[in-house]
Amino acid sequence: MKIGMSLTSSYPSTGNTKAVMEDLIEEVELMAKLGFDSLSLGDHHVTSNDYIQVLPAISRLSAHSGNMQLLPLFLLPFYNPILLAEQIGTLDVFSGGRTTIICALGHQPEAHAAYQTPQRVRVSRFIETFEILRMLSSQDGVSYKGKHYAFENVSVNPKPVNRHLPMWMGCSADPAVRRAARMADAWVIEPGWPPDTIERKMGLYKSELGELGRTDAVSETVLRRDIHLASTADAARSQAQGLFENGYRGYDALQMAESLIVGGPDECVNYIQRMEEMGINHLLFRCALDDRENALQTIQVLGEQVIPRFR
Repeated sequence: MKIGMSLTSSYPSTGNTKAVMEDLIEEVELMAKLGFDSLSLGDHHVTSNDYIQVLPAISRLSAHSGNMQLLPLFLLPFYNPILLAEQIGTLDVFSGGRTTIICALGHQPEAHAAYQTPQRVRVSRFIETFEILRMLSSQDGVSYKGKHYAFENVSVNPKPVNRHLPMWMGCSADPAVRRAARMADAWVIEPGWPPDTIERKMGLYKSELGELGRTDAVSETVLRRDIHLASTADAARSQAQGLFENGYRGYDALQMAESLIVGGPDECVNYIQRMEEMGINHLLFRCALDDRENALQTIQVLGEQVIPRFR
């Protein structure tokens, strides 16, 4: 079981960007010290709050990340694939070959309007961008002809260290899960699903992999989960009481009970073991209470009292 963190780079527009970045660096340095496997950042655009963009942020954090796998997430319909391939190749060289990208479709009407990328074609743009990134990361003289992109004899340099860019897909709809089985190196499961939904979707994913003959080609299945930990379950529930009283990210009662992890080390270990039995082998946790003190506390408990029990 691999355990990583998906850090929050969104904050109120009244906040201090420099201070937020300093907090992220402190969290990453603690993660590297405690033996976390991976570091992820999300991707959003033209937001009403302030949002530190993923590429410059993860490039800055990579210098503090030790040997952790870097997992930047990209909403592919918003990116030019050739430019993105150049930038990711550079990041991978900087990081010594530790970069894997999470690709997602996204749903931001205001961003699609601003970027002039119509939502009605976002799936086809996603697929073309994914295909082009994969080709440019490993080949020279690439030619491509699609609905949105067409070019001949293009090479980008530097390429990823291993001339292969690991590409995961984060998705939830059944057709998208099948697409992940067909195209991606791993499937990333969304954080809000209760375990029975995960189990049902895992069945669909594994069935599709089997039909495609790709079972051996996919070594990781990744689950995102929101979490708040303290030294004891009572302390964690007390600190997170506001989440249950005021709501959290639109979660319903079932999601709050079965998808949001609030507890001590034992509760977290038991949850991870349950997910492991379902076939999950990489957990990406996101701090439900993401202020500096609570985020560092959750990272500390995970690193000192949870991760060692899976080594």
